Amino acid sequence: MNLSEHTRKFFKSILGRTGDDTYQPIVSDSTTHALTTITYPHHETHAGRFYRAGMNYTLANGNVATFGLITPNSSRWIHTVWELTATADGTFEIIEDVTSFSGGAATTPLNHNRNSSNTSITTCTKGMTGVDPITPTGGTTIVSKTLSTGKGVITDRGSGEEFILKQNSKYLFRYTNGTSANVIKLTFEWYEHGNREA
Repeated sequence: MNLSEHTRKFFKSILGRTGDDTYQPIVSDSTTHALTTITYPHHETHAGRFYRAGMNYTLANGNVATFGLITPNSSRWIHTVWELTATADGTFEIIEDVTSFSGGAATTPLNHNRNSSNTSITTCTKGMTGVDPITPTGGTTIVSKTLSTGKGVITDRGSGEEFILKQNSKYLFRYTNGTSANVIKLTFEWYEHGNREA
């Protein structure tokens, strides 16, 4: 299709907003002409607002591993995904609106942008039976899964999509081991995002 010079100029002038008062031409791939974009979590990584934390424990018969997460009382909400791997059977639960925690060891979230000085506004603790367990009071169980392996490693990746956690709330992520020796690893990744104004 042949386009007039006027039409070509119009399409070249389509801009994308890159700041409060700045605009740049939208870029497309030279080979496929597809728009060049990145995912929103990728964008948050560039902005220095994408973090990770977690726990890695060897569990014996009936041991419990816990991860506590306290969200801030602010309009910046926590958008999280997680991955849990285990080498034996157990039960995984998420408890929301926990009244209080006792115990546990503080863990500092890691910023994925190593050039950023930003620190997470989310408070994280972890613990397990025999080390520094977290004892919760209250709360509502919103996820409960029995994970079973016939053999090998089992994995839980949540819903496959992010959870947006409630602001100003305490969450407990708890893994209760079955009867076999087990190695578990729980990794959280999240960004801290305030809804945009028009």
